Amino acid sequence: MAAAPEHPVDPAAADRPVPAPSAEQPLFREHLLPGVGGWLIAALISLALGLVVFPLSVTAAIVVAAVAMIVSLVVLFQYSPVLEVAGGRFRLGRARIGVEQLGEPTALHGEDWSRAIGQDFEPLAHHCVRGWTRAGIRVEVLDEEDPVTAWVASTRRPDDLVLALRTAQQQDRGD
Repeated sequence: MAAAPEHPVDPAAADRPVPAPSAEQPLFREHLLPGVGGWLIAALISLALGLVVFPLSVTAAIVVAAVAMIVSLVVLFQYSPVLEVAGGRFRLGRARIGVEQLGEPTALHGEDWSRAIGQDFEPLAHHCVRGWTRAGIRVEVLDEEDPVTAWVASTRRPDDLVLALRTAQQQDRGD
């Protein structure tokens, strides 16, 4: 077996410090994009807009449908909420809270999730629930000044989000 060829080493690279991980590096990030039904509805509306223009011109109908499709896809993507744990903060859509103000996060699957968004619905909690997800988390808000009792969020990866929140809370406490 032949030896691997030698690679030249940059002598200046040895003197440069290795960058530390950024405090803003997300521990968890999930974009809650719509399910198949949402994308299908966007496509059908775009085609319907093209059909409206079809009697005037086939070319115009194709252009209108294509532009409407692009616009609807961009809008669906831009307005889909992002769940992120980074820099000691939990971001849920446009809302943000410091992890030090949160209690113990709980992953909810199946029947527990259905009950949390159904019969055990908390009207004072901050909800970010998407119907196409079958799991989520619930985390209590510890700040007594905050009228919100908890954050309840849909996620496709509840166990990962709970782990990220716990890790961020430990980092915040300096454990």
